[in-house]
Amino acid sequence: MTADNRSGPEQVSSDAEVCVVGAGPQALAVVTHLVTARPSLRDEIVVIDPSGEWLQTWQSQFDRLEIGVLRSPSVHHPAVDPGALSQYVADKRMPRSNLPYDPPLTHVFTSFCNSIIESMQLRASVIAARVISLDPAGHERTRVTTTAGVFVARQLIWAGSTRTPTVPAPIVELLAASPKIAHGSDVDLPNIGPLDGHHVIVVGGGLTAGHLAVGARARGADVTLVTRRPIVERDFDVEPGWLGPRHLDGYSQLRSPTRRFEVAQTARGGGTMPSWMHRRLELEGSDGSITNVVGEIESIAECGAGLDIRAGGQRINAGHCWLATGTRPDIRADIALGHLVDEHVDGIPVIDSSLRVSGTNVFMTGSLATIELGPAAGNLWGARMAARKICREITGTDLAPDAAAIPTPG
Repeated sequence: MTADNRSGPEQVSSDAEVCVVGAGPQALAVVTHLVTARPSLRDEIVVIDPSGEWLQTWQSQFDRLEIGVLRSPSVHHPAVDPGALSQYVADKRMPRSNLPYDPPLTHVFTSFCNSIIESMQLRASVIAARVISLDPAGHERTRVTTTAGVFVARQLIWAGSTRTPTVPAPIVELLAASPKIAHGSDVDLPNIGPLDGHHVIVVGGGLTAGHLAVGARARGADVTLVTRRPIVERDFDVEPGWLGPRHLDGYSQLRSPTRRFEVAQTARGGGTMPSWMHRRLELEGSDGSITNVVGEIESIAECGAGLDIRAGGQRINAGHCWLATGTRPDIRADIALGHLVDEHVDGIPVIDSSLRVSGTNVFMTGSLATIELGPAAGNLWGARMAARKICREITGTDLAPDAAAIPTPG
């Protein structure tokens, strides 16, 4: 599969052995595993992403929230060897976070991923395009219609975003109408400007809420965190037992996709923060500039130049309200994918043990693989697990068992 760059817009010029939708870490993990197992696939893989670049959306999200360190430990990344990132850091003498479980600094992780892309010659695999439709093309093939052309793929791997923002009911109508309210995924901290004298409400108790609160405070704002429960400290967004047989053995015994979905939802629970972020909020807000109100958002209304918010039985006046309330995966958020998948549980597709949608040549990665991989499917751990399963199904090669156990804090 190649793209014709000789003149005019980039265009699809032939069919593909493998088409990957999306160019984030999940996609990079799959392609890295496939090319490692079968190097001849390098020229037979096309990656479709509107940005036309690996990890651009991923990186822009981190930049907008000024996230300087990942939450996952260094053994979770797109490369095949779980120790590759740690070795890269050592060889290049790159800085470390010095946080528990050694999560990598964001710029170090990006540098590492770029080294994979360059060494495996994957840069040209990405085509700047958007998927318009996916249709069966016989013999378990899929016709992929994109803004760069139409082609048929023998195997299709969905690693694209199908997430929709989660918004508290009292805020839904005002969110679209008021510039004072923004979902966290739309906040661009580097371009906010000074907030001296402003009061910012951050709704949510997870790590994103922490980054937004710190970012607002750094710009001079007073901050109120509105959380449904007292802040819960957790090193990872799911318990480590969900990254191995401790919990997954029992999960795999559940026959009902609906029951698996329910168990995964419970395991993820609400938003949590690593201890280092909670300590940072306490330190930076020790003068009373960062406070926490526990309770639900009861009402919100514009009042002059600001907002009048009632939460947890209190009335709060603020100039901005940022929602760190997360997003939820849902195949119905993408018309092309939703048209191709018949069976799902509240938007999460029912797939087999190889992550394939029954009766198709379409594989799921990320949170859309939750019913098979469990509550950590959307994390970097999930990217590695999905890549191994899909690689084994497509190439027949089971790469070395993932020895990426959670390291001891250090």
